[in-house]
Amino acid sequence: MYMDYSKLWKLLIDCGLKKTDLLALAGISSRVLAKLSKNETVTTDTVARICAALNCDVSDVMECVSDASLSVYAAYKKLGVCKEKNDLFKTVCFTRNGKRYTVFESRQSANKATHILCREDGTVYWEQNEAVGHIRLEPTVRVLVKPPRTEEAVIIVLIKGKPAVISGLDENGFVSSRGIRKKSTDVYVMSEAAMKLFSLETDVH
Repeated sequence: MYMDYSKLWKLLIDCGLKKTDLLALAGISSRVLAKLSKNETVTTDTVARICAALNCDVSDVMECVSDASLSVYAAYKKLGVCKEKNDLFKTVCFTRNGKRYTVFESRQSANKATHILCREDGTVYWEQNEAVGHIRLEPTVRVLVKPPRTEEAVIIVLIKGKPAVISGLDENGFVSSRGIRKKSTDVYVMSEAAMKLFSLETDVH
């Protein structure tokens, strides 16, 4: 369970106020405002100040929401804990509805010149295609990550930004966000936009 402050932001809009207006009105710090924006825990004194400033009740600014109602992407952003970080990717773990997830998120953002290659050797490669004027340069290809194959968690390789293409999906144990794993050790590879729509309702058990 966690506290959701969506009602507070709607109330501010209805009152013609901005989030930053809450700083002076309720006498809270920008750090506390940032915690509210992330649905993180704040003190009851903070909530009381907000209610007094906006002349409203607690139920008008917050509500208790079950983690089970979170989408995979929302759970990743809300519950994810960074376990490792290097120059290429960060490893984030979380649990949702009793299922464990491990996400390998690229540190660099992909663009229309980026091709993500999922190859037979079980490795995800980052290919960057560049051009100078009318001259197309030789693409640079580097290893992004070789994700583990495990039944202990759902493995996702998350590509930040908008890659031109992700090839090799639904082959060699790599699955698209809309695909279905054939084995519980198959690895999902997807863009951030695709993860926002991702569901495991049809996933293997």
